[in-house]
Amino acid sequence: MDMVITRSKRRRPGEEKEEDAEQALDLISRLPDDVLGDVITLLPAAAGARTQMLSRRWRPLWRSVPLNLEAETFATANAILRSHSGGGARRFSLTWRERLDDFPMVDDVLRRPGLDGLREFELRYCPLPIEAESRRRNLAPLSVLRFSPTLRVLSICCRCSRLEFPAELPAAAAAACFPCLEQLTLKGVVISESNLHGFLSRCLALQSLVLQWNAGYRHLRIRSPTLRSLGIWASTSNEGMLEQITVEDAPLLERFFLDGVLFGQQIQIMQAPKLNMLGYLADCISESEFGIRVFKKMEFVSLPNTCPMRTVTTLALNVAPDNPDVVIDFLKWFPCVEKLHVELGHWKERTVRGKSKNVGRRFSLECLDEHLKMLVLKGYEGTGSEVSLVRFFLSNARVLESLTFLADRRVWGTEWIASQRMKLRLSSRASPGARFCFELNPDRRSSNWPPMKHIHNLALDDPFDISSCTCLNDEFC
Repeated sequence: MDMVITRSKRRRPGEEKEEDAEQALDLISRLPDDVLGDVITLLPAAAGARTQMLSRRWRPLWRSVPLNLEAETFATANAILRSHSGGGARRFSLTWRERLDDFPMVDDVLRRPGLDGLREFELRYCPLPIEAESRRRNLAPLSVLRFSPTLRVLSICCRCSRLEFPAELPAAAAAACFPCLEQLTLKGVVISESNLHGFLSRCLALQSLVLQWNAGYRHLRIRSPTLRSLGIWASTSNEGMLEQITVEDAPLLERFFLDGVLFGQQIQIMQAPKLNMLGYLADCISESEFGIRVFKKMEFVSLPNTCPMRTVTTLALNVAPDNPDVVIDFLKWFPCVEKLHVELGHWKERTVRGKSKNVGRRFSLECLDEHLKMLVLKGYEGTGSEVSLVRFFLSNARVLESLTFLADRRVWGTEWIASQRMKLRLSSRASPGARFCFELNPDRRSSNWPPMKHIHNLALDDPFDISSCTCLNDEFC
């Protein structure tokens, strides 16, 4: 009987001890494969691929775990998908900045087997400026609908140009159901009213919805048993400008975000018993109806058996600083507000006639007497009308705990802060324990809506708070 003699691989002196010491320190590699796979899946694809260099233990894991893919070119997306042999994809984010003629290739990429079972898809569409000026349009990639059984997050955001959903959808697309979809963002798209409402009706688990600068529908009806957060911004497009927003039945809706400068839309909330965050509301809204109370042309019209909305505790307003009467009307409407954000609309001052009858006098109001604890003034410059508005709150807010001034960069400075403290007479106030803070306004955007990520993040206590926000520089946010 032949004998086979095997010899162990010779090691350099001290190599075995070094390897044992390395393994003793590398406690992470001792975790089960499924746990390490979850770690890799949470990393961007490029970082996930680099985990193969950590040790032999990690090398086979990369090719078997679901992808977290971010790409700005098709070459990048294709290369990663080719190198990844299995495991499907968890997330795919594609930023498109190329020629309009090449955009149909998006459908080809979305059909690749490596994306089977995709849970999150984000398309950031921003064609070259010279291409966008041609006003040509591409169709939205309908192949994304093949992921409808597994998608949890879907975001289609367009800048400089629009993507268009065909008026007559293929039968399979028109019937696609999204049983797992929790977050939906449509920004800068063209979609018909019937297609949009049909699409929303088949999102059976939707929790947060953002519709921004879209076209093709004039009336928006919200009816969802699961929706908790809603953000809507209108477009000035002639292709079906939004005219009416109706929340017909949303029993779990907690947050409703609007563009503070609406274009004459009528807003009606019929059933939203849990609504506690609302804004930005503007003093130029033409007509809004919350329950059975109507706000029309900057005047409140009381209807029989009217009652205020006592569920709202966080409110954001966009108002002219020289008319506290409008603020008072809003606080009558929402008497239990504890956090109030005010965007100071200086461009509106010239439209206000006369002087407020409530400037400089004591005023008893349930919200000011019992509830208002936090006030944030965004875009504060220290003008005379703003000082008067602040003095109104200081004289009447009896339980105020904090007042934050988010100052404009044009006036910011230590001398300016000192002069404002003197003008405002901060020591004379109805709430002795109130704290005051002057900060530089971190938001350089021309808009006043919360970032979209804030709207979708249901864990945020105050989505209007941007003091520590890291997404303000995101062009698609």
